[in-house]
Amino acid sequence: MKLALVMAAVLVLPVITMAQMDANRAPQAHPPAASAGPAAPGFPFPGGFTPPAGLFDQFWNDPAIAAELHLTDAQRRQLQAAALAQQLSLIDGGADGLKALARLSALLDADQLDDAAYKQQINNLAAVAGKLVQDVGDMAAAPRRILTLEQWRKLQSLQRARARSSAPPRPAMQPPPGGNRP
Repeated sequence: MKLALVMAAVLVLPVITMAQMDANRAPQAHPPAASAGPAAPGFPFPGGFTPPAGLFDQFWNDPAIAAELHLTDAQRRQLQAAALAQQLSLIDGGADGLKALARLSALLDADQLDDAAYKQQINNLAAVAGKLVQDVGDMAAAPRRILTLEQWRKLQSLQRARARSSAPPRPAMQPPPGGNRP
């Protein structure tokens, strides 16, 4: 049971949260960003990895960014349609993951553990997790497929500048307590 709950928290819940973000929310002039970049709302990526621009924000709805990128109406429509399709896919994937976890939990709570059914359900859960990873990969590639190379590079530059401007200042290096070491 604990294994199932941990797997739900790690694999499924961040994806469901991300998928349920409102597709038509008002753009923010300077959205908050952690220095490591958002993995999903409230979950930072390790190692300072910054996800591709557009993965978790809808930059095409920000008039300043859209103007700077010279987005066409067709590109905006394509980006909006891709975002909706991705959200729906992530919602379905999250639901499939929760169903697989519920089935796994039921197998573990049974009076007699059916090893074959348990292994099959673990494989089902792994397949669902793999599908979710593919969906997130498709999310990362969708803006790149729609934008020109020049627009993509400009968007990446804007994202890096925004991350630098919103990153908290680094603390100054201080000497260790007790003075200099030999």
